[in-house]
Amino acid sequence: MRDETNDELEALGRLKMEIGANQIAHVVSVLNQSKKTKSYLKDFQSVIDVDDLKEMEVMTQQSLELESGLLQGTITGALVGFGVYGTIPLVATASTGTAIASLSGAAATNATLAWLGGGSLAAGGFGMTGGMLALGGIVAGPALAVAGFVMAGKAEEALTQAHEYSVEIDEAVAQFDLSEESLKGLQENAREISKTLSILVEKFESVKVASYDDPNLITMLSIGKAIKTIINTPIMEKDGSPVPGIKHKCSGYLNFT
Repeated sequence: MRDETNDELEALGRLKMEIGANQIAHVVSVLNQSKKTKSYLKDFQSVIDVDDLKEMEVMTQQSLELESGLLQGTITGALVGFGVYGTIPLVATASTGTAIASLSGAAATNATLAWLGGGSLAAGGFGMTGGMLALGGIVAGPALAVAGFVMAGKAEEALTQAHEYSVEIDEAVAQFDLSEESLKGLQENAREISKTLSILVEKFESVKVASYDDPNLITMLSIGKAIKTIINTPIMEKDGSPVPGIKHKCSGYLNFT
C-alpha cells in the first residue's frame, strides 16, 4: 500500500510538472507579451493579477528544473512532494537536513516516505519505512526473548512478557490499519486531482490562444488560473492524513470553468 501510494503521488507530481512546463508556461508567455506592450495586465486583472503571474512564473521555472533533474535522475523523490503539495515540497528536507530534491535513488525514496509519514522515528515521527522496521522488531523480538526465558526456566515470566508483547503487537496492527486508511485516502485524493487537472488541460487546449488580444484570452486565463490553483491544492495534512473535501473542491472548479 505504501509503494502503491508512492507511485500514485509520483505520477501526480509528474503530471503537475508537465502542466507547469506546458500550459502554465504558455499563459506566462502570452501575459508577458502584454507586459511588453505596456498594458501590464491592466485588462486582465479581474482574472489573473500580478501576483498570480509571479506564482505561475515560479511554477514554470520549477517544472522545467524538475524536468531537467528527472532526465539526470537527481530529483525523483521531489516528484512525490510535488504531487502532495504543488510547488512547496521542493524545499522539504529529509531527517538529515538534506533537501529531498537534491537526493536520488533509494535515498530519495526513503527520505520522501519518511517525510510523508511525519518524519523519521528518531525525530519522533512514524516514518513509513521506519514503521515497517519497527513492526519487524516487535515480531522478532518476543520470539527471541520468550525462547530465552523458557531456556532459563522462567516460564511464568516468559508468559507475562508474551502477553505484554501481544498487546504491543495489537497496538501496532491498529496503527497500521489506520495508516492503510490514510494511504487509501491519499490515493483517492491524488486520483481526483489528476482527473481534474486532465479535464482542465483539455478545456485549456480547446480555447488556447497565442495572442493577448485574442477574444478567447479571458477564457483561457480563467482556466489557467484554475489549473494553477488545483496544482497547488495540498492533498495531505501536516499529520499525514488525507485532506478532506478534495472531490468537492475539484468539482467546484470544473463547474466554474
